Amino acid sequence: MDFQTCYAYDPAARKKDVVVKRRRIEPLQGLQTSWPLRRSLYQRLWAKQQARLKNLLLEINESTISQISTFVETTDPQPAPGRVSSAIILTGPSIASHALLFSQLSQRIGHTDQSVSIPLTSALAPNLKTLLKNLISKGTSSSAQSDDEDEVDAVRPTKKRMRLLNYDLQLLYDYVQEQNLSRVVVAFQDCEAFDGALLSDAIELLTRWQDRIPFVFFFGVATSIENFSVKLSKKATRCIQGQRFDVVKAESALEQVTEALYPLSESGSPRLWLGPGICSATLRRQREHIQSLDAFVDSAQYAYLSHFYANALSIFLDDSIKLADISTEHLEALRNLPSFQQHMEMLLEDGEASAPRRLLDSDEYLLEYLKLQTTVGSESLETILSTVEIIVVLQRRHYALHQQLKSNLLVDALAGQLRDSNFEKNLFMCLKKSNSEALLLTLEEMLPITSGDLHNTCSRLLKQLDKLQAQQTDGGALRSEQDVHNATLRTTVVAKKVELSKQKSTLTKGDAAYSEILNEFVEALKTHFDAVLIDPRALVFNEIFMYDLKSPHRDVFTPKPRGAIERALASPHDYLDCECCAPDVGTGEENTLASTQPSTAILYQLYLEGGALMNIADLRTAFVTILGDDQDEVLTSALFQRSLAELKYLGLVRGTRKKADHVMKISWKGV
Repeated sequence: MDFQTCYAYDPAARKKDVVVKRRRIEPLQGLQTSWPLRRSLYQRLWAKQQARLKNLLLEINESTISQISTFVETTDPQPAPGRVSSAIILTGPSIASHALLFSQLSQRIGHTDQSVSIPLTSALAPNLKTLLKNLISKGTSSSAQSDDEDEVDAVRPTKKRMRLLNYDLQLLYDYVQEQNLSRVVVAFQDCEAFDGALLSDAIELLTRWQDRIPFVFFFGVATSIENFSVKLSKKATRCIQGQRFDVVKAESALEQVTEALYPLSESGSPRLWLGPGICSATLRRQREHIQSLDAFVDSAQYAYLSHFYANALSIFLDDSIKLADISTEHLEALRNLPSFQQHMEMLLEDGEASAPRRLLDSDEYLLEYLKLQTTVGSESLETILSTVEIIVVLQRRHYALHQQLKSNLLVDALAGQLRDSNFEKNLFMCLKKSNSEALLLTLEEMLPITSGDLHNTCSRLLKQLDKLQAQQTDGGALRSEQDVHNATLRTTVVAKKVELSKQKSTLTKGDAAYSEILNEFVEALKTHFDAVLIDPRALVFNEIFMYDLKSPHRDVFTPKPRGAIERALASPHDYLDCECCAPDVGTGEENTLASTQPSTAILYQLYLEGGALMNIADLRTAFVTILGDDQDEVLTSALFQRSLAELKYLGLVRGTRKKADHVMKISWKGV
């Protein structure tokens, strides 16, 4: 076995008298009995959400990808001598979204038999030699060679039995001839990250092979074409004959994905809603760190995992759940929810005593009441989403209003902060000043997304407005009484002082009738907003159908490992919870430099007291003093060496050539 790299393991060859030890699995008890059902429920609900998001990600860049694919299929690889057909793709500043776009392009181009796509990034091209290696390796679908320039360049025989260097474009030419390729697409994903001279040399070199290899270039540009052209040499610029393609902006794509997380077509079906806290935190992290859309989808999936895996009451999202499928612990936990307790207090304040007693005594009644309230809560959230759609339509038709992103409106609505907000007041103020043409377009666009009393009101007002507009002989727009054009400034002189006052002009008959229609529409909107825009976190059992815990996401997606390591080494009692390192009674401060602390924590606190250069002998003397002189010298030396090695592994210290018996401090606490 010392020199044998592998061996064949035959379980049948084991002795039959050897008793195989099996892990003892305890049966599920209490709240954990619902774990299998919760797991299947998570898989079912997330599969539906994931399919929707996956289709959206494929559709976001579909128009651009179709245009670029058509360009590749129809364009001549060599439009003129010394020139290469190129697609300049303005991808925007979101570098994280480039990988998704070029991956979709590679898949689309790879489906054709006569084309091959070779994506290249700046990490794969530190120099021209390595760039050619990776280009040929990816183009011929061979295993990439090492990027080390000092090693002997690997060669491989071709069909002519020649041995060529692995960065010789003759290899790619032979492959093109063998496969009869008509297009070889070279995609430079992040052009701004490439060295300008390197990129220019690569373009010039590949252009010289254009008469043998049908190259087509893709350039992913994050800034502008002007900045890209400045980066290249004049000779390389003359080699490019390009066409510009614009990609969907990252902010627009993020809005579409956020909208897909809150669809309006699932009324009546069980679903999990992401709360305003977790949604705003995920959007903020996405915008500040400029991450890919796949990371945003992963955040949503982690929210689903956290809810179904950690919250045993998520089993009640299943409409088909029966009383026999759950344990009594689930019902007790249900009765201890904060929203349920507040709901019971409200019922008692309203004078209803029978319903609370039945909810506390009867498990069957509690389960039926839970299903009813869960459906009511989902319908309330559906109504909030439809109201956000109405607000988006209203602000789109009134340019004087400060335009808000739909995702921000959605977060504010789910947090209950949209009602009686400054944005709502400004919205109604702009509505009262709108003319008849703007109101007519607004009502026509609102009808398909409204329901109930608001839909009936909008339909009736639209008919009245059409009739009133048809009576206008001049064909002009009607103005409301709040419009500035229907008000005049009056100047008066009182005690040699000029005073200005606003006075309404006399309204025409048509303007007065239109003002009544407009005021009725605004009042109907106010009534609808006051009834619908509630705080969903005040709904009973909202902990079941809404997930809004920020702490798991904050710890997972924005971790602070350095702060945790520094705290563990400086205050080991916070993690060990031992009596020997406990703080002094009354002081609240932890005992530092105690012999009972871990050896690495002791050396770290000595490290904090040292300067930029620390003598190893002095550190060891102080370390031995803290541990005590009565300790075994061999054990003390081993502890010191291990602690110093751990500090070096953590990146806190390193050796120095100037003084062999010293170590250099690399980082300081909190800096």
